Amino acid sequence: DNKDPAVRVAALDALTNAGEAAVPVLSKALADPETRYWAALALGELGATAQGAVDALVSSLKDERPEVRREVLIALARIGPEAAAAVPAIVALLSDADPSVRHGAAFALGRMGPAAASATDALRQAAKNSDELLRTVSAWALAHIDPKDQAAREEAIPLLTAALKNQNPRVQSMALRGLVDLHPQPAELVPLLSDLVARGDPGLVPEALGALGSLGDAAAPALIAALKRPEARGGAATLIARLGSPAKAAVPGLIEALADRDAEVRREVLFALASMGPDAAAAAPAIVGHLQDPEVRIRATAAYALGRIGPAAKAAIPPLRKELTSAELLSRVAGAWALAHIAPQDEQVVRDAVPVLIRGLQSPTVAVRRGAADALGRIGKPALAAQGALETATRDPDETVRRAALLALERMGAVLDAPVPQQPVRKQR
Repeated sequence: DNKDPAVRVAALDALTNAGEAAVPVLSKALADPETRYWAALALGELGATAQGAVDALVSSLKDERPEVRREVLIALARIGPEAAAAVPAIVALLSDADPSVRHGAAFALGRMGPAAASATDALRQAAKNSDELLRTVSAWALAHIDPKDQAAREEAIPLLTAALKNQNPRVQSMALRGLVDLHPQPAELVPLLSDLVARGDPGLVPEALGALGSLGDAAAPALIAALKRPEARGGAATLIARLGSPAKAAVPGLIEALADRDAEVRREVLFALASMGPDAAAAAPAIVGHLQDPEVRIRATAAYALGRIGPAAKAAIPPLRKELTSAELLSRVAGAWALAHIAPQDEQVVRDAVPVLIRGLQSPTVAVRRGAADALGRIGKPALAAQGALETATRDPDETVRRAALLALERMGAVLDAPVPQQPVRKQR
């Protein structure tokens, strides 16, 4: 009730934290032209829990200001199928004079899915409009309203495919979202996404990569091509890491990507190479160079990648042994872990690595403790000097560390002290 507009807006924003309890207050605020926009915005934040405000939102669609009508439509879209009572009023706005309102109306109908079935004819008409974005959103909405309608699907896919090449990023984004929702065959979708990642608007790259990430091994060629684009490189490397060995054709591109200026990108590329294990052997010389990286996380990840390559990275043993004298415990343990995976039977490796790994079992970082236990298990019996430290690690607060320590002791052939269950004594007859 405060007359200060700024105070009232702040209060409406705060109400979004109250959840469903705020809906009556926000519904009342829709009746006031001064707070209508902000009330709609707040109701949109509440999503489906704001279904009690549908009638008030429908009344607000008559506001003279297009920005208010658009915000109300977004709120109804976020409420989703529970806002089905608003469908007739939303359909009327498909022919609104303001383009953003028309787009919002089609989007809201699509978000309602089958509950907006009565809007099908109006959306089909909108899909023929000269407004490219309205055509794109309407095609997506039609496919969403009836996912089993094969005719709507067959009409939508070519329209959305063509819209991907539009110069307007908003049209591209809507087309991309629509195509992913329609689940076309990977053979159809991958080339389109590949082109978008390689040449589309930079703002759409994360969305396109996300779509590629849902396609599994079929996305590998597009992800490899994406490594060439700086904006896409880190995300592509992350997805390649998930694929692992099936994406081994990415190794040359990943080697080139190691030169990226961004430390986070370099780290993701190293993880991608690590995921391929021995298949990334050709990258070992380039990875070794990153043992000198100024950032400790990069050096540790480089050591990890070399360890995952295994014996094929034996040329990396000398620089990895230098890591054992690093001032950073993370670098020392990562180097020891790598050496244990590259040459676990090498006597010099054992002498140098075991003390570092024992120290690693005391690290405050779970991953370091787990890695140290894993590496000691990899060395096996020659690391028996670590038995006491590993026995202590079997009582670690973290279950994964306890498991790694027990497995390491088992590989060493160590016998843990444990109470022997007593057998019942049979009475002599």
